[in-house]
Amino acid sequence: MKACFSLVNRVIITSVDQADRLERNKRSLKGTVILKHIRALIFDLDGTLVTSTLDFVQIRRELGCSAEDDVLEFVEQLGGREREEAHEIIHRHEVRDAEASEWLPGAQAFIHECHAHQIPLAIVTRNSDFSSRLKIARNQIPISHLVTRENSRPKPDPSALQEIARSFSMEPGEMMMVGDYRYDLEAGRNAKMQTCLINFESLPDYAHLADYRFSDFDRFHQAFFSAR
Repeated sequence: MKACFSLVNRVIITSVDQADRLERNKRSLKGTVILKHIRALIFDLDGTLVTSTLDFVQIRRELGCSAEDDVLEFVEQLGGREREEAHEIIHRHEVRDAEASEWLPGAQAFIHECHAHQIPLAIVTRNSDFSSRLKIARNQIPISHLVTRENSRPKPDPSALQEIARSFSMEPGEMMMVGDYRYDLEAGRNAKMQTCLINFESLPDYAHLADYRFSDFDRFHQAFFSAR
């Protein structure tokens, strides 16, 4: 009787384990099937692919910009010499930040895997062209398609993302905007693209804007490439 009871227990436990594994696999498969339809990726730069130590409190202080105002919009409404001085302040901070930038964990391997799978890539950043190219050169980021604030309206405006979709000859729904901040996700939604929040320790108050959320690139890597 004891042997029979033990056998029944093992069968039940085994069945439960198998059902649990099947459910996990189904959930995993569901995610990768959806991600498999993403044919191109657009990345933010700071805080997404590379580190950034920009002190926005100090930048705002030097500009005389309130915490409620968008820095770039504030600068654009200035006139004449004031605007030039504001651009010089931002340039100084951005260059210093670029010279200290490093790849964020897992990002470099992810980008290299994208190239191996021939996935079109682009970077859209609110940074200047000069500081962005400095970061790209310093870290040898192999992404040539770059859009900065000088050649398109800055995020969350979707113009840059829409132009990239046209240049890639893709529908917005086939593309994903990947970033670490609200503006990235808002831009993606405004362009009718999928959105992905990356690199966070705890979910921010704008996490609801993301269709996908990965706390780091290792998790994103596994989900994105497991079915390709």
